[in-house]
Amino acid sequence: MVLRMACLTIIVGVVFFLAGKRTPADFLAILIGSSLGVVLIVPMGISRDKMDGSLDFLCGLPVESHAIAASRFIAVAVLAIPWAVGVGAASFTLPVMVSLNPVGVAILTWLAMLLLGACGTALFTRFELESLLGAPVVAMVISVVLVPRVVHALIPGITQESLLRFLQQPTTPLVLATVLPAAVGIVGAVAFGIASRGFATYRPDVTHR
Repeated sequence: MVLRMACLTIIVGVVFFLAGKRTPADFLAILIGSSLGVVLIVPMGISRDKMDGSLDFLCGLPVESHAIAASRFIAVAVLAIPWAVGVGAASFTLPVMVSLNPVGVAILTWLAMLLLGACGTALFTRFELESLLGAPVVAMVISVVLVPRVVHALIPGITQESLLRFLQQPTTPLVLATVLPAAVGIVGAVAFGIASRGFATYRPDVTHR
């Protein structure tokens, strides 16, 4: 799956190049878009394991559920590294972001991918795919629509330019280094607990009815 995503990223990049989309922003958009697919590799793998019976065997082994969950979370973290590095390198070529530290952008991207991957792993472990296609998808769509409007209503002066200026402030790295790891740690701990419980309570004769 990783090789397929890498090939897909290259193919899309070639298509964009042939279509005249050759700016650094275009290639950065390609990397960010493909990174969203990368964070789904592990969650969708869990769903596939449920459907083909592989999870039955795995959960039947004398292995603690938290060890199984830890292996999945480690996979999420490792798979995100190449794309995070790519986004950081691509951001260095973008004129409006040239003043930003590409290493910081890469770390920020990695944390975001880790956060999304952890949440996806927890959801796909605890719930069946058909269940996730209902209320969770609706809630996600509503959140995507409402959250930007709520943020704009609470902070009317927030714009893309103001965010860029904030990222360029000398104190921004310290703020992000304090807030982001804490957020990832809290959400990651909750997601890990949900995933561990999902592996511990998984019973194919119950969950597949």
